[in-house]
Amino acid sequence: MLKPGSVVAIRVALKDSVKPHIDNLQELVREFHCDKGSRYAELQHLLGKLDLVDFNNLLYCCAEEERDNGGGPYNLPGYGDLVYCGLQGIVSILSDIGPSNDLGHPLANNLRTGDWLIDHCSLRLKNYPNLAPVASWLEKNLAALKQIPRYMIPSYFDVILTGVHRLAIAAACNRMTDFVRQGSTFGKRLALGSVQCVRVAPSANLPKLSPNVNDPKPPERCSTLAAGLPHFATGYMRCWGRDTFIALRGLMFLTGRFDEARYMILGFGGCLRHGLIPNLLDGGLNARFNCRDAIWWWMYCVKLYVEEAPNGKAILKDKVSRLYPTDDSEPKAPGECDQLLYETIQEALAVHFQGLSYRERNAGTRIDAHMKDKGFNNRIGINPETGFVFGGNNANCGTWMDKMGSCDKSGNRGVPSSPRDGSAVELVGLQMASLRFMQRMAEEKVIPCTGVERTTNGTKTTWTYKQWADKISDNFEKHFYVDESTDSKFVNKKGMYKDTLGSEIPWTDFQLRCNFPIALCVAPELCDPKHAWRALETAKKYLLGPLGMKTLDFEDWGYRGNYDNSIDSDDKSVSHGANYHNGPEWVWPIGFYLRARLFFAKANGLLKETVAETWSILQTHLNELQRCHWRGLAELTNENGAYCNDSCRTQAWSMGCVLEVLYDLEKYEKEL
Repeated sequence: MLKPGSVVAIRVALKDSVKPHIDNLQELVREFHCDKGSRYAELQHLLGKLDLVDFNNLLYCCAEEERDNGGGPYNLPGYGDLVYCGLQGIVSILSDIGPSNDLGHPLANNLRTGDWLIDHCSLRLKNYPNLAPVASWLEKNLAALKQIPRYMIPSYFDVILTGVHRLAIAAACNRMTDFVRQGSTFGKRLALGSVQCVRVAPSANLPKLSPNVNDPKPPERCSTLAAGLPHFATGYMRCWGRDTFIALRGLMFLTGRFDEARYMILGFGGCLRHGLIPNLLDGGLNARFNCRDAIWWWMYCVKLYVEEAPNGKAILKDKVSRLYPTDDSEPKAPGECDQLLYETIQEALAVHFQGLSYRERNAGTRIDAHMKDKGFNNRIGINPETGFVFGGNNANCGTWMDKMGSCDKSGNRGVPSSPRDGSAVELVGLQMASLRFMQRMAEEKVIPCTGVERTTNGTKTTWTYKQWADKISDNFEKHFYVDESTDSKFVNKKGMYKDTLGSEIPWTDFQLRCNFPIALCVAPELCDPKHAWRALETAKKYLLGPLGMKTLDFEDWGYRGNYDNSIDSDDKSVSHGANYHNGPEWVWPIGFYLRARLFFAKANGLLKETVAETWSILQTHLNELQRCHWRGLAELTNENGAYCNDSCRTQAWSMGCVLEVLYDLEKYEKEL
């Protein structure tokens, strides 16, 4: 029996059979800590051989994408599926449990119980041939973990996997532009949205490009851009026209992925029909032409590609393989009906200038279980008095605010929550930007066409691109800006720009929504700088949320700020998620809002304080990128930034549009 004050000393030592494995692991840990050593250098060399699609497979790849490739997610007993099948799925959890030393977490229990997760790290990579050398490195260097006491495994696993992940993230960013490589950690985190969302998806291909396209030629299977994870990751739901081209500059141009972006531009362009490109692509053969905005986002991206890509003007004379050379033609084989890209653009402009009414093919429940018959009737055109593009009707929804009612109990089935027919403000802005671009290309003799013509009742009308753009410029403020002199019983806010013009539901023209900053951003010449600043201040007061922009003014009678798609009630404003775009705060529009605000702050002598304000707003986005297991920015949030269960956890256009803000901030800070 020990007396009070006694001291007991116990000496412990590793078994001789274990010590070499501990030494092996300790040396690897030191290499990662010091960023040097033979195994560190070997892994760095292997990662340097990968392209960004390989890094998608290594780091990300959500469960749906892995199943698309014949695999599946790793399931942790007591926790569930990891959000990613790649390293990020594990590291996101390690980053939570490491600082708190939460050794009771299901991941730590899983590591102590067996070698399944250790083996998974290398085994899944063997399904991707380009990653086989990295798989071998992991298999060899994680083998020692299996030989040490089980209670020690979680700690070593954490340090090593985190080190591999850090090196892989750095290698991926080093494949990008100087803007990313030499930029902030914030910019790198956003740029990784390009790696998260772009991969070769077996169930979601681009249409085959022409064999006659310029060099570099496309691979047998091109990468595509997922609209969001996990809901829009595979199959016909992966590739959306508007989502792809809203996200394209941020995720593809600013990261240097111009070749892959070029294939997307040519692939979607090949599907032109009715003067439009598809909403849902579905490989081209099953595409739906039920949106009016994708064509303008596509055209705007061509403009940006020409301005920002190396030898960008060459794309205008690249070959587009037209799947449907006429609206009623049967699908053509790749290369059977080629035209130059500028000719495809010219056709789209000409169709809009002439005007077109058409009925969507296979109209009925086969393609849409909810839409009423009238909704399948589409029209596009321009107003000859203003030059504004218009289209749609009150039974369809042709812009991104495309929620169609689907509840019989409430009676909202087939009723669009926000049809936005008429002239939608952002489309007028995109139209303006595209016309000025075509005007410039014509004046520089890059393209031979100079304008458009139409024939009405035997009378031919011709406008040059300049005449068309000038007409829009002359009329935009007059018809869209709402101030004290605006005479309408539907005015409920002043100092703003209308959301639409000429809607079949007149009062919706005057709703304050988050779309007008897009027009201000892409075509600032349309606006009086003082009016623009006042409108942006109005948006700040009534629309700005912590992460996104309210899709409807919170004082509007139709505002419903919380989206829940599972509601099945007799309230038609929210049942089956009808309020998707009538209040909840979407992240991607904040990019255009902040960029427009920076532009017009400079014009109003307020740039310095606006740059500081912008950084303050973006701090919330940085925090979200660091906290969210998906390491992304969500599709939307509920009221005042509250979590939305039905949102995609990382959304391509959210990441891309906020990255564009950082790019602009860098430019303005240099000016200051």
